[in-house]
Amino acid sequence: MTGIILLEIISVVSFIYSLLTIFFPFASISEIFIIFIWSITVSAIFAYTYRRSKTYQIIALLLLAPLIFYNNMESIYFVVIAAFLIHAYITKSFMKGSYSEYVDKLKKTYIVYGVTCILILTINEGYYNFINISIPFAIIYLMTTIILVRSIRHISTGMDMQKINQVNLRYIVMISVTSFIVTLDKLRNAIFLIIKGIYLFLIEIIMKILYYPITIMITILNKVMEYIRGKMMEGGNDVLEQLLEESTNESSRTLKKNAVRWGNTLVQKVIGILLIITTIYIIYKLIIKVGERSYKGLEYTEEREYIKEPRKKKKRFSREKYPRELNEQIRYYYRRYLEKLDKKKIQILKSDTSLDINEKAEEIFEDKIEGIRKIYIDSRYGNKDADKNIVEEMESLYKNL
Repeated sequence: MTGIILLEIISVVSFIYSLLTIFFPFASISEIFIIFIWSITVSAIFAYTYRRSKTYQIIALLLLAPLIFYNNMESIYFVVIAAFLIHAYITKSFMKGSYSEYVDKLKKTYIVYGVTCILILTINEGYYNFINISIPFAIIYLMTTIILVRSIRHISTGMDMQKINQVNLRYIVMISVTSFIVTLDKLRNAIFLIIKGIYLFLIEIIMKILYYPITIMITILNKVMEYIRGKMMEGGNDVLEQLLEESTNESSRTLKKNAVRWGNTLVQKVIGILLIITTIYIIYKLIIKVGERSYKGLEYTEEREYIKEPRKKKKRFSREKYPRELNEQIRYYYRRYLEKLDKKKIQILKSDTSLDINEKAEEIFEDKIEGIRKIYIDSRYGNKDADKNIVEEMESLYKNL
């Protein structure tokens, strides 16, 4: 669980920092990032120890340590508010909640960011602070939270904890590298210069390769211009002749200037495109893959059971036919169970497993539903043929809800 704890700590601290830096930008992003690392370290130690004894509550005071070095009004507001929120979260909400609750938290933060973007317009230099200081922490928050939700999802489906920790370790390393790149100005500029140098080197090689073809094209263009000039001289059009001559002389210089200008702008575009592609890829891997129809990690691969939506033109009193096969009868009663949950206004997502569904249904039916899930799982994934007694038991459990 160490990886999960660290992911949740990074998630909550980066979220708090992404908001507070908009209103209290008391230092450069590089200096704030150092304080950010300190806050994560102290928060992780506090999260591990505060339940053991009340004396460990003192550790939370270390979150105020940055005030030794930064003591202006903005830094005081920032550090005190951040410390209070981190302490409150760890003591009240840390490592509490199911997969669906963590997903709801993530969705609510989108609303918070939306409202914040509106408030930015009313704050002096709010837009500048958001772009240059807050966005890096927002990126860290979104990456970390998506990975956290993904990990909790895998835990709920029974995936091996060691495998989850190995995957999370790779993601934490990726987040750390991304954090250093987006928050340390010198490192970010150095990487930009390296990429720009590589690009200009490649442009120089390409220009040398294309030198002769371009020279031939310019020669042909000059010949065409001379031919047109000769025709114009016959007509006595000196003004157009002068313009054509200037155009011919400027063609080579324009080509060189454009190559440099295009080079500078293209480097920025290439970096932007790479960032967009990387973001889309991460979202695909971490969000879309979570919603796939099957999850491996148990002794079986569980597939979803769906409530059949009624057709628009449906006959009155029509109902799904009762199947003949005993195993299908088990699934039949399980679908009736899902319909009953739907009538009770229990929200069932397409990505929910039978375990997720039972966790939601426990609020209404308590522990009466565990037998339904057990029979369903044994029948569908246990490689056993159901008998009439099991079907009758399933029917009885369903009807007694």
